[in-house]
Amino acid sequence: MARITVDLKKGRSFYPHIVVVGAGGNGAYVIQQVAQMLSIFNIWGKLVIADYDHFEEKNLANQLCLRSDIGKNKAEALAKRYRSAYQIDISTYSASYVEDVETLTNLFNTDYEGCHGWTTSYLPILISCVDNNYSRQIFHQFFEQVHNLLYIDIGNESVRVPNDFRLRPKEQWTADEIDAYEKSGYTGQLVCGLKVNGSVICDPIASVFPDILDDKDEIAPSQLSCTQLAASDPQRVITNRYSSLAASTILNEIFELGTLSTHKIFYHSKRGYMRSEPIQAEV
Repeated sequence: MARITVDLKKGRSFYPHIVVVGAGGNGAYVIQQVAQMLSIFNIWGKLVIADYDHFEEKNLANQLCLRSDIGKNKAEALAKRYRSAYQIDISTYSASYVEDVETLTNLFNTDYEGCHGWTTSYLPILISCVDNNYSRQIFHQFFEQVHNLLYIDIGNESVRVPNDFRLRPKEQWTADEIDAYEKSGYTGQLVCGLKVNGSVICDPIASVFPDILDDKDEIAPSQLSCTQLAASDPQRVITNRYSSLAASTILNEIFELGTLSTHKIFYHSKRGYMRSEPIQAEV
């Protein structure tokens, strides 16, 4: 196996069409980084943020949520903020959760973009910042159906806490509960799946970790009850920041050089390291 670097521009002008699904713990930080880099590199492209959720009081602790954002849709609040901050165009989709291939197809619609031609290299980029395998299964179906796509999936370990952690103060936790809390929530990974002209250059997340496709217990985000949503596991802010740094590492190479050379990135925010694995091909 030999390391390879994929030329995404091929000597032409570059038009990335980026759809970020999920604007929560990981997504908000990723969105800020993407918006800033589009501005810094003066990239001609499109950025779409997709999330049905609204900011709640609990999000003040670990998301890019201001008190004035509470009650507002996450995608729309962040789009408004970063449109103003970086003077770029950002679109949103907040009508529903992204739970089918048809919705993704519509989010990548380019009928009115004027981004195709002999002198333009169009690159659709799906950035998944979701925390469930139901959505990843949908994204994998989309990857298999399209001919060209860079699919970046970012995921990190949730903190292990008692089911009633929002009601029971930490001072009342057992020794085992505290030990589980202190040892969890620090790891994560990013996987790039790349498909060009129908050929898979590097495998997407569900091919790297097949258990994702075997997970039949997951239900659609729209089917989660209020109780289940309220009991969702928290994430560490530091790990969310490592997740966005991993995404920024990939996108910086794409925006600055027009190439992709990394397949996977693994990180541990407590130990302070990131380890990448290159794209490889048989010689």
